[in-house]
Amino acid sequence: MNISLSWDLVIILFFAIIIAYSFIIGRDATIKNIIAAYIAMLTADGLGNLAQQYLGGEKPILSLLAGTNSEEILIIGKIIFFILVIVIIAVRGGFTVSIERDQGTLMKLLMILLFGTLNAGLIVSTLLLYVSGLSLLGASQIDVANSFAPTSYLVQLMIQNYNLWFSLPAIAFVGVSFWEGRQEEN
Repeated sequence: MNISLSWDLVIILFFAIIIAYSFIIGRDATIKNIIAAYIAMLTADGLGNLAQQYLGGEKPILSLLAGTNSEEILIIGKIIFFILVIVIIAVRGGFTVSIERDQGTLMKLLMILLFGTLNAGLIVSTLLLYVSGLSLLGASQIDVANSFAPTSYLVQLMIQNYNLWFSLPAIAFVGVSFWEGRQEEN
């Protein structure tokens, strides 16, 4: 069997790892990780944009300091801050998520699968957005994404539908809250 490493395979592996991890940590911790991803995304994007604004320009300070392209440094910095903030909040965050409603085993597994998939989509699409050189706050420049890994259908699909991946976890929170509220009434 000859398996070649491609972006599509990397994306599928990331999804599988994040979903498997979600089953290990459970529904509440997975929801906490989604919240951490939202916070990390905004933090990394804001810090990256600030660094570009103040350290970029005609003679970028970052390029002079590191001796490489300042855009590459900003991309790597955003990715590092994104991952660091997720890990710090997940491990040391001062809040917990607790869904009080007792559900059957099948429903719990389906909820974990749903939120694990949404968590994976959010994290992977954010990383791909950053790697392609785009910013969350300026994600309307999706044409740039077409030049990034043009042979990978999944990469293009994830970047082009970034806004959907960004919105779906929040929509799922609202939907699950509404559904569980209706279940309590009955």
